[in-house]
Amino acid sequence: MPESGDDPKPSFDPRPPGRRRRAGDSADDSAPRQRRSSRVGSFKPPSRNPGLMHRLTGRAEMDRAKIKRYDPYSYESNSTQLKWVVLALSAWVVVSLFLALQDRATSSLLVDIKEQGYSSAPPAILGPQAMIDFATREGITCVEPNGAFIATTECNRLFDVQREYESNKERGSYLRVGLMAILLANMFAFGSFTHRASRNLLAMKNKGQKYSPEKAVMWFFIPVLNLVRPWLVFRELFRGSDPAVSTVDELEWKTKGKIPAAVHVWAAVFIGVFIFNARSIEWFWYPVRVVIDDFIVAHQRLVIADLLLAALGVAAIFVAMELHRRQEARHAKVGVITVQPPLPVDPLEEALKEGIRRKELENRRARSQRGRDD
Repeated sequence: MPESGDDPKPSFDPRPPGRRRRAGDSADDSAPRQRRSSRVGSFKPPSRNPGLMHRLTGRAEMDRAKIKRYDPYSYESNSTQLKWVVLALSAWVVVSLFLALQDRATSSLLVDIKEQGYSSAPPAILGPQAMIDFATREGITCVEPNGAFIATTECNRLFDVQREYESNKERGSYLRVGLMAILLANMFAFGSFTHRASRNLLAMKNKGQKYSPEKAVMWFFIPVLNLVRPWLVFRELFRGSDPAVSTVDELEWKTKGKIPAAVHVWAAVFIGVFIFNARSIEWFWYPVRVVIDDFIVAHQRLVIADLLLAALGVAAIFVAMELHRRQEARHAKVGVITVQPPLPVDPLEEALKEGIRRKELENRRARSQRGRDD
């Protein structure tokens, strides 16, 4: 062991355990200790600039509004959101019309197949067993005892018919996938437009708004209730945005605000689409399709469902444009005012108030009962 004079610095820390320096700590006791982590430096603060898709779909606008939903605000124009809504809905209308043409072409193809003497529809997907079943239904023998296909004229014609039918079905499937992608864009764009239009209602000298901006968007996504509540929301928005209603009485809009017929048409078409669409036709209206006539009728009904989708897009465009026009006109009449949105109701506080109210009522009844007894 070396002498104390040779090594004045001991190899151990003589301080109490609570004050000893651990590996990784600064040698300076006065410096604040920091917890070391292997993930230090990997954290990146959230970007202040939203991505392109967030701006196009309106997600950035909805996030911004969610953060500031209880801050004082003034009227905000919906002109940019309206452009994206019109663009997304126009794409929806175009794809729906192409889908209607495609379903009509498939129906015509099935009619042509029927005229060639076939009594059943060919399989939509090529497969050995599916083709054997198709040939059996048509009374054609295309398989030898050893399982090999027979290359006769009738059998080759079966494959030609199936190939043409499958090609038509594939084009329809691609169009439906594209329509679903456009639907997602419409959900964000139309939701952002509806949210801002609902926020603007209080900024146009109106009181007594029933549906908050968040609920105005939420009702679109709740099954069954979305058949009625969005219509009620837009009735309220149009009444509160009517520029002809006086701004002196801030509750007059509830009784004198006008609702255009386009809102009712849009709501009616929305219900029609919900009841009669590609899924409901497949599951409820025509679930059993055996002979080729069943397939022909089902595709003819699909054409009607596709046209309903296009009509829904056109009606929604008119509704959005008319609502924006009214809000801009009423804002020009009212001017710039700042409003404070109502704060959310605390359920615990409301329950406490209700409990206090009931307790006071019970005390009054008890006092009254004691007075009568005396």
